[in-house]
Amino acid sequence: MMILQVNQLSKSFGADTVLTNIKLEVKARDRIAIVGRNGAGKSTLLKIIAGQMSYEQGEIIKPKDLSIGYLAQHTDVTSTRTLKDELLSVFDHLKEMEQEMRTIEEKMASSTGSELDALMKTYDRLQQEFKDQGGYQYEADVRSILHGLGFSHFEDETTVQSLSGGQKTRLALESSY
Repeated sequence: MMILQVNQLSKSFGADTVLTNIKLEVKARDRIAIVGRNGAGKSTLLKIIAGQMSYEQGEIIKPKDLSIGYLAQHTDVTSTRTLKDELLSVFDHLKEMEQEMRTIEEKMASSTGSELDALMKTYDRLQQEFKDQGGYQYEADVRSILHGLGFSHFEDETTVQSLSGGQKTRLALESSY
């Protein structure tokens, strides 16, 4: 099964062409390596595939539910937040959605008639979107991620900046998605 296909991909920075007619196919269970000299465009290609950079021509074909992250070679993770707060920051959009739902709930408590109907429709749409994006499980997901990364034995107050280089890289890898 094909999980990623890149066809005729090209990228330039001004007059400097970095990638020309790149073709790549990745099937399920494939292991691949992107090898080349410094400046050949390896990182550029990965950033394009991860959706972090635009390209001039070509196409990238992947399943809708496939998530691709990119972790830079040199990560400088110096956050003063706790491990849990750092991972929770990935879900800031869900926290905002949750706050918007609470605001609508307060308005619904004092509304009647057509205003209440409109608020209920908005709330229903927002609640469904919140559910579809994992809003009711993201905190459990963060606990599971912390455990999976080997951070479950750390105190809740452990800050990111107090981690070793390897631990910061593991955290950055998870946050790249």
